[in-house]
Amino acid sequence: MIQLNKLVRDKVPSLVTKDGGSYSLKLLSPLEHQHEITNKLFEELSEYSTASGKVEALEELVDIVELIYAAVKLHDVSLEEFESIRSAKKKLKGGFEKGIFLNEISNNDE
Repeated sequence: MIQLNKLVRDKVPSLVTKDGGSYSLKLLSPLEHQHEITNKLFEELSEYSTASGKVEALEELVDIVELIYAAVKLHDVSLEEFESIRSAKKKLKGGFEKGIFLNEISNNDE
């Protein structure tokens, strides 16, 4: 038996039994779920940062987005409300498309 002890996608248990395997699982409390989503985000970010090629990178990004959607629901926010917040912040501060890397700033009184 392989010990995983990590958050997996919702259909993984049925895929295991479809392939003739068995499993044990635990349904997480909302607080545990949030903690494990955070852990899984770090795992997926690490995999994205070491992805070799476009397809692998996109697969990791898809996992990251799916985890973000799950986290949004845990905060009792609809995806529409989340998108509205995201859009408003982008309108106010912009996105990250241009690749701007800010080295330093100074105040007018310096």
